[in-house]
Amino acid sequence: MKAWRLNAPNTLELTDMESQPVGDDCVKIKLKYSAVSESDIMLYSGKIPIDAPLVLGRQGIGMVTEVGKNVKNVSRGDIVAIRPFSACGCCQMCASGRMSDCDNLAVYGQSADGFLRDFAVVNANDIYKLPDRLDKKSALLLEHVDMAISAINALKLERGEHILINGASYLGIILAQLALSYQAVPIVVDIDKERLAVAEKYVYYVLDFSEVDVRKRVMTITGGRMSETVVHIPQCGLPLNQALLLAARNGRVAITGWENTAELSGINVEPILNRQLTVTGINGSNNNFPSAINMLVNKTVQVDFDKMPEVNFANVDQVFKSYNGTGHKFILSRIVMD
Repeated sequence: MKAWRLNAPNTLELTDMESQPVGDDCVKIKLKYSAVSESDIMLYSGKIPIDAPLVLGRQGIGMVTEVGKNVKNVSRGDIVAIRPFSACGCCQMCASGRMSDCDNLAVYGQSADGFLRDFAVVNANDIYKLPDRLDKKSALLLEHVDMAISAINALKLERGEHILINGASYLGIILAQLALSYQAVPIVVDIDKERLAVAEKYVYYVLDFSEVDVRKRVMTITGGRMSETVVHIPQCGLPLNQALLLAARNGRVAITGWENTAELSGINVEPILNRQLTVTGINGSNNNFPSAINMLVNKTVQVDFDKMPEVNFANVDQVFKSYNGTGHKFILSRIVMD
């Protein structure tokens, strides 16, 4: 089995690993697509500590090649998405159905070997069969759709409300599309012109933080109320304090992100107190994969953005070596195994 393994910070090598046995409750998958994401870069650079060696790669799409005798949900030849985390199935949280809150959660590509490899053996509970009509490359962003659903639900977004999205990343644009499906009014703010150009394909209100008075513009859009709901995406590099000032009194705010990737130093809590804001944290995948798959199939959200580069599996190391520490793209490169 070929795998890109991180042995120490900034030390990634393509190595041969022993094939894993397929347990009774497991499946073996031939990976077709993976990705290099923001968290992978942070792991590679040593910003997130790990127990090395570790195979990176949080996202995985592939074909089932072998199934354990207890597996009923998929068959050989099925194309599946792999959930980024694996729950123990034994703790109190798992017993109550809250697998994303498992006390012993293993995160692929961070605390367990990920999917920058040609084959992987995973528990059958961690996979979802993908419909034939779904673009398999787009399925790499299922976790983003999952997180967007969680944010919308946590905010209790209602028809006609405004939702200020502080960051035009993939997640931000997915959130905006979901808001439109709820008949809410998304306002996307960013400072990166490339991201803003993509957002303009989907959203009417797109504001460049570097060129306009965002607070004044939001006040005009909302009729002076400011935004009833706000989503802040820390990895986009915009200040949280700005997002809080754009929220209406008694507004609801969600801060979204992945494990250990959010930088929220220097927070001024005065707007939270003065405006009596409700603030919620949304982290990683939250058991919404089936809904996320349906939304991709029905094109409630579209995620196959032109700017997502494709890289052959053999050249994965070049993606890491060429990253210069600038930009926040969430998924930097789509990895093609074939």
